[in-house]
Amino acid sequence: MHSAQPGWSLEQPEPSPLVHPRYRPDIDGLRALGVLLVVLFHAFPKALPGGFVGVDIFFVVSGYLISTIIFGSLENGTFSFREFYARRIRRIFPALLIVLTAGWAAGWYLLFVDELQQLGTHIAAGAGFVSNFVLWGEAGYFDSDAYTKPFLHLWSLGIEEQFYIVWPLLLALVWRRRAHFLKITIVIAIASFAANILTTGADPVAAFYSPWSRFWELMTGGILAYLALHRRGPLARAGNWQSAAGLSLILVAVALLSRKSAFPGWWALLPTLGTFLIISAGPQAWLNRTFLSSRGMVWVGLISYPLYLWHWLLLSFAWIARGRMPPSSTRAALVALSFLLAYLTYFYIERRVRAGRERITLVLAGLMAALFAFGIATQAELLRPRNDSRSIGLMLEAIHDWEYPSSLEKTTFQGTPVRSKKAGEKTVLYVGDSHLEQYAARIVSLLERGSTSYPSVVFLTSPGCSPIPGSAQVNSYHVERCATFRQDLARLAVDPEVDAVVVAGAWNLYFLESRTHYAGSIDVESEIAGIDAFLRTLARHKKVYFVLDNPSGQQFEPRNFFAGSRLSALTVKPFQEQVALAEDQAALRARLAQVAATAGAVVIDPAAHLCPGGHCRVVTDAGKPIYKDDNHYRASYVRAHVDFMDVTLAE
Repeated sequence: MHSAQPGWSLEQPEPSPLVHPRYRPDIDGLRALGVLLVVLFHAFPKALPGGFVGVDIFFVVSGYLISTIIFGSLENGTFSFREFYARRIRRIFPALLIVLTAGWAAGWYLLFVDELQQLGTHIAAGAGFVSNFVLWGEAGYFDSDAYTKPFLHLWSLGIEEQFYIVWPLLLALVWRRRAHFLKITIVIAIASFAANILTTGADPVAAFYSPWSRFWELMTGGILAYLALHRRGPLARAGNWQSAAGLSLILVAVALLSRKSAFPGWWALLPTLGTFLIISAGPQAWLNRTFLSSRGMVWVGLISYPLYLWHWLLLSFAWIARGRMPPSSTRAALVALSFLLAYLTYFYIERRVRAGRERITLVLAGLMAALFAFGIATQAELLRPRNDSRSIGLMLEAIHDWEYPSSLEKTTFQGTPVRSKKAGEKTVLYVGDSHLEQYAARIVSLLERGSTSYPSVVFLTSPGCSPIPGSAQVNSYHVERCATFRQDLARLAVDPEVDAVVVAGAWNLYFLESRTHYAGSIDVESEIAGIDAFLRTLARHKKVYFVLDNPSGQQFEPRNFFAGSRLSALTVKPFQEQVALAEDQAALRARLAQVAATAGAVVIDPAAHLCPGGHCRVVTDAGKPIYKDDNHYRASYVRAHVDFMDVTLAE
């Protein structure tokens, strides 16, 4: 998820020893372009799938303005760390304090215990400007939908504040050693860009949230700041063309990119260089003068920071209250409301606070520290939501009961990244998606009881990817990841060092259900033939276990046990403790069992355990849900009850 740089207004500079760039209305217009792209992307993602590049515009703008202040002030001998950070506090804290507080209040009214607990974590992270690191740590297959995180957008504010802390300190050190500002800036930009390219392929989540793979965008603005201070002449010789080319690069990025793009990576060069060209073109370039400096664009630019903070908060809570994406008319109304709130925040709070001096700075810092503590108290459940009954808590406990990779060690096997746990001399390879990962809690618990009596285990998994080489199943969000996974499993499964292979997958999902993230149609007979061929190949050389899918459906989903609504009151409603196994799932189970057995594999059938006589248990004898969602067992149930997986370690 993407955010926008806090809005600045330099039309009335505050008295300060720091050197400030001359006010340029076109830069406010550039901020407006960035925030409008982001707002439209969040509110209407299908209409503007590449709008998230607005954040990259703001990274460059921020790097340019901050570096101009630091370069000029150091060279003039007037730079003051105290004044620099005091100004940052007065500019950034007021709107953020208001929005964080409003978010907690809305969370208290709408959220469940576990959700408010997570909101507390995000409030503390936002107040401490480390949201990018917290969100980086949370990202994963079972990470909640982006729209259920009202403060997800603070990730980029965290990166910028980290830049504000590191960059002045580094430049002050460079200045004392009489090193060259431009050379240092270019070196850091190149190193950061290299980290971006390398990380985007290997770990796209890290590339997205890590400051090390994002600082190059701010450094691009820093390079421009130095050139503007010392070599202004050559920058804008073809200002009109530069500005037009810059805007074209941004629009190309908006048109070509989507959530599925490998971003930032090389793609981020489009909005970054585009913004560089627009700023370097100067305020007199035609597009800058007529479009970006227009009254409407400047006005939006002035309120860009509170606009960004408010719009996502409103959209997120509307999604939470409804349980899905609100209708387009509601989203449009919320965007309009965010403009109103941003206007009120900027003109009646931000501008007045900026005129304050040391006392208001200390007050703001104290309030942010208090809000940080408030977030920690919420995370520790010292502060609880309005809907806080114990019965609801039991259901919510199940939703977060997931442990993979548990205590499995992240390592490599035959050159392939895997998760493993060392025990005996023999090796069992577990391959599959999240429906294989769910059984790790049981496998690990057995190994921890008596590791020397069991073989070593290696887990090669990829959530959402069918674990059959040559499968035509396409997860449109993870095409490359699934392809690599299937190549790795085809190679490792036949490796002589592997004594047994366990294959498990979400077969109900792949063969029976239609999900938006699975693209195209498949030939079922061809897919089943692929399973048969794969198992036959393995069974000729080693022991093979084929795990049928566990029963799935909305009747197992713990959240469906609630009655009422978030806007009124919630209770746990009466529900069936046993449900019939779906006929299509039973038919698929029988078909795959026959194929696997004929191919020479040992068939493991979760439904035979959970659904004796065709009737599946939904809760344990203690009344606790067996599932964490509509198709995955919860870890505590697996650990205590799923003994049908023990056979995979028995020989």
